[in-house]
Amino acid sequence: MKPYLLFLLIPFFFILMEKPSLGAADDKREEPRAGGPCEYHRYQGRAEIVSLRKIADPQNQAGEKHEVRFRFIPNEEIKESFVQVEGREFLLEINQSPHLSSNFIEQHGIQIGSVFNGYIQVIVKGTCTPVLFEFPSLASK
Repeated sequence: MKPYLLFLLIPFFFILMEKPSLGAADDKREEPRAGGPCEYHRYQGRAEIVSLRKIADPQNQAGEKHEVRFRFIPNEEIKESFVQVEGREFLLEINQSPHLSSNFIEQHGIQIGSVFNGYIQVIVKGTCTPVLFEFPSLASK
């Protein structure tokens, strides 16, 4: 082999060595997700509606919107010390919207004093949202 060919081939060997293999294990590897993967501990409980007020929204052409607040009463003690539900009110958000339509309020019978079964999800692994609420009977249809 001529010496100048060796100098031309050496860079290609380094490129091949640095490139990860394309085996089956690589095909299953997921791209890193921002904030995740996360795990939650789920506690059953109920939400009691404590306030319901109309929100003025001059851009809203689809009717009135409402802000609904609730207190959450867990069925068991929440073990994660950073979660405080006692004495707190939370904003009810459906499909990441903090303002609910009059139609939604009426359809689900939401009024002060109404109680809905649900869950509080408390993060135990990862860097996602620390606390989430889930109310199956209020899921959009």
